[in-house]
Amino acid sequence: MKSGPNNRRGSEGSNQLGMELADRGWLDQALLEFNRAIELDEQDPFPRINRASVYMEQGRMMEALEDLLTALRLAPDDPTTHYHLGVFLTRHGLELGKRELQTSLTQDPDQVDAMLHLGATHADLGEFDAAEAAIRSALDADPDDPWANRELGVLYLDRGQVHEAIDLLRRARDASPEWSDVEVDLGLAYLQAGFLDRAEQSLSSAILSEPDNLYAHYNLAAIHARREQAEQALIALERALALDPARCIDWLRDDPMFESLRKHSRLQDLLNLSPSSPT
Repeated sequence: MKSGPNNRRGSEGSNQLGMELADRGWLDQALLEFNRAIELDEQDPFPRINRASVYMEQGRMMEALEDLLTALRLAPDDPTTHYHLGVFLTRHGLELGKRELQTSLTQDPDQVDAMLHLGATHADLGEFDAAEAAIRSALDADPDDPWANRELGVLYLDRGQVHEAIDLLRRARDASPEWSDVEVDLGLAYLQAGFLDRAEQSLSSAILSEPDNLYAHYNLAAIHARREQAEQALIALERALALDPARCIDWLRDDPMFESLRKHSRLQDLLNLSPSSPT
């Protein structure tokens, strides 16, 4: 239906009434008004945005997302459409993703990739027991899968189960020896366990595979700093700062591994030379 002047006035009136009804908690009646507003003016994004808010209140997340995406297509240059979609994604994106992965596994329970992604999503939400269960399902399907071993290893590392993490990460590394990210994870696990020589070996191996690996250079610097090997620590830290100065400075701010270097003049020079250091 085309939206002439009379239809636009009717659409705006229904949209306003819908907002008032929604504010009072009368959600079904509000939906009727937003539906009418959309019928009267299909090009107006705002009744769809408001209808999406009601759908969210009712737990109808996919319908809410559909409305927000349609509103964005209708008004791509309106910041309000981007704002509402952004808020939805930050609040509900992971939950929505989790729900879809669970549905996918219900329809096909043997999808290892879906199990791993579901585990990672649970972990991002802080649901560690559910994350472990999902990843263990993937390992039951293929005990040698490097992704599954790495994901569970990283989960254990985050939970402070360092020795279990080392076991799993070594399996992942053995199955995929060129995977530099696993070497970094293994180096971090060794570092947390206090095995500095093994940590240095893993991080150095990661740098050989990926010379610009920020995490490997930074944590190698931390190992040297802990050993009070100032020159080697500063060389590694300089490389890390060159890759991502803002992130390194943020890490350095509270990192106890670098206490021995805090007053070193060259560290101050490196920080002052960094483009992201505070003035």
